[in-house]
Amino acid sequence: MLLSYPFRLLPSLALAASLCGQAFGYLGSFELADGYQLPSAGWMPSQFFPGDAQFYLGNNASNGFSNIVPPGAFPNTYGDMTHGADVSRYNAGQYGTNQGGPGGVGFDIRDNSGLWQALAGGRLNEDLGAPFYLGNSFQRDYVAAYAYNNALTGSQVLNILASDVDLHYRYLLDNRDFGGLSPGQTAANLVDVQFWLCPSDYDDTYTDNVLSLAFRDDQGQTLIELGYTGDNWLQYRVGANSNWTTTAVSVGTQGWSMIALQLDTFNNTVSLTAAGFSDSSSILQPNQSLLSSTSLGLDASALTSLDWRAVGMVGFKNFFDDFAFSVSPVPEPSGAVLVLLTALAGCWHRRRNPML
Repeated sequence: MLLSYPFRLLPSLALAASLCGQAFGYLGSFELADGYQLPSAGWMPSQFFPGDAQFYLGNNASNGFSNIVPPGAFPNTYGDMTHGADVSRYNAGQYGTNQGGPGGVGFDIRDNSGLWQALAGGRLNEDLGAPFYLGNSFQRDYVAAYAYNNALTGSQVLNILASDVDLHYRYLLDNRDFGGLSPGQTAANLVDVQFWLCPSDYDDTYTDNVLSLAFRDDQGQTLIELGYTGDNWLQYRVGANSNWTTTAVSVGTQGWSMIALQLDTFNNTVSLTAAGFSDSSSILQPNQSLLSSTSLGLDASALTSLDWRAVGMVGFKNFFDDFAFSVSPVPEPSGAVLVLLTALAGCWHRRRNPML
């Protein structure tokens, strides 16, 4: 049986003082201090885990195995020092000092044993060519940190590349994303998320969805999914809805567009605002409200993971930067407060007038 509103809120109210701060965590800005490594930061030698694909340095067997599977894994980068190793192959996001991180360095892990998991396409497609890498600098399928001079902050971004086949990766949210709060404790709270994106011009002739980012709870339910078309129109679909809503927000390719959403995992609603970057005027457009306390159509639980999907062979870059999360208690409705005040007033009146 569900508890009445005030009692269901007690755990959230007890955490109020500690949950209201904003956090750059394991996603963060994809900098080295967030736990995302580029070849310039050093070589992460392969540990040769059984079952993990390995590639030869320079595609020459006599050179021996190179690293945590290229491309982007120094020294086997084919001259590209800008892309790091695939995030599912090393301890991406689990080291560095930002947001109270533990420090440390990047190192090889058993594939898919960290916070990032390749579920389809991506480096799984690259693995089909092991022990030789058959692609080039423009035929890549993976998710990696990327050195980008026009990063929103810092010098690195997340790049999602699906050059040959469709890609599906999962990221498991961690305590550090929520400023020390366990993801399981985001149930029955307000979860605010803000991030920035910059798509590609290469897929402008493709008018269907090319990339999506789904916010999932610990029951495996998709609470909301955001994305954009090849010609750069922002899209969303709420809950179990399988149909995309294409908005009038154009996310430019020459600058950063801002997305902000609030998931109310108590009232099962979502709010969404966005500010698209205008390529023609080179400015960020005003915020537009796209959803306001819209029903999810399901009973939401704790926010615990993000699913990234990209359509293969239609784009080159899908940049993301500066993820920020904050969690706060759901405020009691004013009606409930009014009922409580009325009841207290009645008690006070009866005490003053015992004959009533």
